[in-house]
Amino acid sequence: MKIAIVGAGAMGSLFGGFLTRTSNEVLLYDINKGHIDAVKRDGLIVEEAASGKTDTYKPEVSCDPEDVRGSDVIIIFVKSTATERVARQFESMAKPDTIVVTLQNGLGNEEIIRKTFGEKRTAAGVTSQGATFREQGRIIHAGTGPTYLCMSDRKNERLRFFVEMLNDAGIESYIEDDIENLVWSKLIINVGINALTALTGLHNGRLLDFPEIRQVMSDLVLEAVSVVSRRGITLTYTDPLEAVFNVAEKTARNRSSMLQDFDRKKASEIDFINGAIVREAEKLGIPVPVNSTVTRLIRTMDTLNQE
Repeated sequence: MKIAIVGAGAMGSLFGGFLTRTSNEVLLYDINKGHIDAVKRDGLIVEEAASGKTDTYKPEVSCDPEDVRGSDVIIIFVKSTATERVARQFESMAKPDTIVVTLQNGLGNEEIIRKTFGEKRTAAGVTSQGATFREQGRIIHAGTGPTYLCMSDRKNERLRFFVEMLNDAGIESYIEDDIENLVWSKLIINVGINALTALTGLHNGRLLDFPEIRQVMSDLVLEAVSVVSRRGITLTYTDPLEAVFNVAEKTARNRSSMLQDFDRKKASEIDFINGAIVREAEKLGIPVPVNSTVTRLIRTMDTLNQE
């Protein structure tokens, strides 16, 4: 079985490294030649944030998109801003029975992939795993938690082999028929944390040390929950703000994916996180001024980072 991870950033590398614990062929594909060369030379070094212990994994690596061709599973881990481009790029390389999985942050990636590959080949998932890109060839495993997956056509029997594979790799995973609620539940977490870490430069846990930032977190989350309520989404937790605070505390040492984007002067995923709340709120006629303001600030900083 050939598993290709498209996008070998922190999370893609984490899943790719762990999947080498199984007997399957695992390929890490990325355009970051420095990272790919480092993994090819020295292996992928994964440091556990809690203990400092390191493990080295040896997945196949490539900067050549042709090497993805013929994969049984393609896991998309690129930034959401690149999802559409990547889906078009790899459409002709997937087999008729290839499963294309998105485990990306934010709202909208499944829809993009489904338009390209069709609902029979598309799967969406959410994961509570956390990782930080430390340097070329080395990442930090910053948080652990379950992963949930669902086929877009809800015919999940086809996913069982992949879920078993993830569990064999040490990635706690389940099939979940009602994935939309989970996607929104994770979105709320990201809405309350990611943009604020990017704006302040703080690790997740440090956000909780400042009463003013905690209040902004509250404002962002409460606005997002108003959208959730109108859409009829059932979140996986009863107290959304407490859930956001708990995640920030549990991932205290993590630099959020958006902050990592800023570190590397890459475009953020704001339009798939807080920006997604703004879009959905506009459809429903709900004011979300704090999310709107934060989205505008991050977009401005994205522009400055690209100059």
